[in-house]
Amino acid sequence: MLKLSMDTNLYSIKSLNGGDNFEIRLNDESHSIFQAHFPGNPILPGFMFLHICESALNIAIIEIVKAKFISFAKPYDVLTLNTSRKEDKIYAEFAREDKKICTLIFKGERVG
Repeated sequence: MLKLSMDTNLYSIKSLNGGDNFEIRLNDESHSIFQAHFPGNPILPGFMFLHICESALNIAIIEIVKAKFISFAKPYDVLTLNTSRKEDKIYAEFAREDKKICTLIFKGERVG
């Protein structure tokens, strides 16, 4: 099991409606993640969507079943993360202003 250790000033998470839905606020482009991906045109790397899910749900992802990236997220974006569970899978969808950014299906286990 891999648990990413990240500087948390890249984003903030606010729980909405009891815990399965979240508001994610990305910070400015000065963060090293944005500096590296891509210089002059910063976007949030795909793996960070998984890390945000881990942080929001307090889990460790143990298997990625499916990941579909449709659009991108940039510094200062405000995203919604909607999650649901079915059997042993977690379904996650990130959106910006009702435009889907990515959908993820994965298996995870609680940490802590």
